[in-house]
Amino acid sequence: MSERVQQNIGSGFGAKSEPDAVLAGIDLAGKVAVVTGGYSGIGLETTRALVKAGARVYVPVRSPEKAHANLAEMGEAVVTGEMDLGDLASVRRYAGDLADAEPVIDLLLNNAGIMACPETRVGNNWEAQFATNHLGHFVLTNELLPNLLAANAPRVVCLSSIAHRRSDIIWDDVHFEKNLYEKWTAYAQSKTANALFALGLDIKFRDQGLRAFSVHPGGILTPLQRHLPNEEMQALGWTDADGNLSDQVKDMFKSTTQGCTTTLWAATSPALSEMGGLYCEDCDVSNLATADSPRFFDVEPWATNEESALKLWDMTEEMIA
Repeated sequence: MSERVQQNIGSGFGAKSEPDAVLAGIDLAGKVAVVTGGYSGIGLETTRALVKAGARVYVPVRSPEKAHANLAEMGEAVVTGEMDLGDLASVRRYAGDLADAEPVIDLLLNNAGIMACPETRVGNNWEAQFATNHLGHFVLTNELLPNLLAANAPRVVCLSSIAHRRSDIIWDDVHFEKNLYEKWTAYAQSKTANALFALGLDIKFRDQGLRAFSVHPGGILTPLQRHLPNEEMQALGWTDADGNLSDQVKDMFKSTTQGCTTTLWAATSPALSEMGGLYCEDCDVSNLATADSPRFFDVEPWATNEESALKLWDMTEEMIA
């Protein structure tokens, strides 16, 4: 079993860096970016930062009214189109329209996701978190591959999470058909899948110039927590009785602007131009987790394993065939 080498590179940025600092000196004029979930939470801040740096940004949306209200200030620099990651036919339609509109796509940021939702089935009786967070992005990315490979030094960034440390892929029961559904385990394996997908993508296409990364954005209160009542977030130590950040996590949690900076760094940093397939956090390459790793940092070996990345790729292709 071979793990991708993970080692801090000393980016000069950190957990609380802001987008303007990370993108200072980065000119994205003439570049085309795609940001899934780019109209809410850290996705909205990602879109805003890319537009400010000069990019034209495509944002697939599931809720057009909300998206248009949130993105209106950015004008024609942002283009929306309807897509539901849980509906692969919808993903393919959107990707086909986008591929026709933009022959060259420079950046694809697979940012959208769902977390800890009640048991839900989509598609071919697929568990919804795995289907939305992984399968939908797998199909979108592969449909847009010709356009990405037409770019000069394209990058793909997949949002993972520190939650990946809770579970490897449940290889013999990905969709909880044998075992009882557990929402956090389901979320965790989907986030491991995001990291492995970025690794597999990099392995397969780095020789054609494409580099891919996965990212843990950090702890941020966003609409991602919509399925969690405040009582549960209190029990996790995230909030107090009024729904505000608890003293326990106040220093560790990030604002939504700070939450998008590792994505922006992975997507644009010249320091990563000869690298790929890495899991990043706090605007740097993460360390590989050991028994002594802090609870909320580092990446598990199972999320950086090259054989697992290729195994997941093959398994995913079989699922969606």
